[in-house]
Amino acid sequence: MQTCVSPTEKRRIVIAGGGYAGTTLAVRLGRRIKPSDDVEILLIEPNPCQQALSELDLVAVGPPRPEFCELWLPTIFKDLPVTVCYNRVHSVLPDEHAVLVGPREGPHEKVPYWRLVLATGAVAFVPPVPGLKEHATTMWSVHDAQELQRRIEGQFRIAAKTVDREARVKALSFAVIGGGATGLEIVGTLGQMLPKRMREHGLDPADLRVHLVEGRPDILYDLPESLRKKAKARLAKLSVQLHLGSMVASVDETGITLEDGSRVDASVVVFCGGAKADPDANTWGLEVDPSGRLTVDESLHASGRSDIYAIGDVAAFRDPESKRTLPMLAQFAIREAEHTADNLLRELRGGQPEPFHPHMHGEFVSIGPSWGVGWMFRWHLSGIPAIVMKRFTYAMYWYEVGGLRLAWKRLREMLAMQR
Repeated sequence: MQTCVSPTEKRRIVIAGGGYAGTTLAVRLGRRIKPSDDVEILLIEPNPCQQALSELDLVAVGPPRPEFCELWLPTIFKDLPVTVCYNRVHSVLPDEHAVLVGPREGPHEKVPYWRLVLATGAVAFVPPVPGLKEHATTMWSVHDAQELQRRIEGQFRIAAKTVDREARVKALSFAVIGGGATGLEIVGTLGQMLPKRMREHGLDPADLRVHLVEGRPDILYDLPESLRKKAKARLAKLSVQLHLGSMVASVDETGITLEDGSRVDASVVVFCGGAKADPDANTWGLEVDPSGRLTVDESLHASGRSDIYAIGDVAAFRDPESKRTLPMLAQFAIREAEHTADNLLRELRGGQPEPFHPHMHGEFVSIGPSWGVGWMFRWHLSGIPAIVMKRFTYAMYWYEVGGLRLAWKRLREMLAMQR
């Protein structure tokens, strides 16, 4: 992997992680620093392609494509004073003001810092349910989405060769576990787009079965009840069958067994049951909460460390008003990154960091590529207005980190994926 350190007498800001939080922070700093700030910005991220959950449903169910990349980091940073090291942070040495960089097995390079920002995100959480890890695919990366696409195509081939209708229906039965935002986006896209894909393969959409399994009594608990009802009505229109109120007991090659004894036939199972903070964060010698997220103070400093910030999914920021830890949402990661960039600029120029005050302006969930539900300020939206607002939030991020050209390019790519 790439060597990260070059000789410099400048103060070095090291940003670990190139997701929403790390990229937003690096871009904002790169655009706002002055030569007099005497600072080097170093972003450490092993993958030059930024991946996100925003369009994985379209990658999985849309037309086959060999690659998909939401943002290509070399393009984002080519005209900014940001050095990108395509490597991984192996460990943090807080007392030495340095990080070790390199593969798990070594060798490791020591990279000193003036300020460190930890933004290494989260990974998919798979509970120890019998058969779940062996038979289900998660939905946390482009690789996951392409694996789901491969499995769908495989079942299409099996169905095309199957004469018996009952066997064909079982081959074309798909189940998503998890009634949160990611699960709804995946199952909605399956319900909307698979009939078209089946017709393209000469299959009858009447043989399709799509299931959503959620252990709690309802779906989308982060949304108001009125919007949850509209979401369930949309799923019914897409012929998605709901299985609510019973946890998954086991998963095997032919489907899911629930704790109430009922059975859900499924040739393909997708698990969208949540995420956990980067597990490496537990090895860095910093304080973590019971869920494994790094604890931070009101200014997003890692607890007890004035030279280390933690932001995004890896950080557990407690809202001083609600006393609740912020959920793992891109909008909070981006706002924490913007605030931390401004705090770093204050410190560079002799000022003091200021407290972070989170504000949630809305939340939108797509249920299929052309329909959504959500809220913004005091307004509840559903259908086309909601999906437009959801896509608009993506465009705002693309514009913020890459300007109008990137935002327009990515919007055109997204629209093409929905056909």
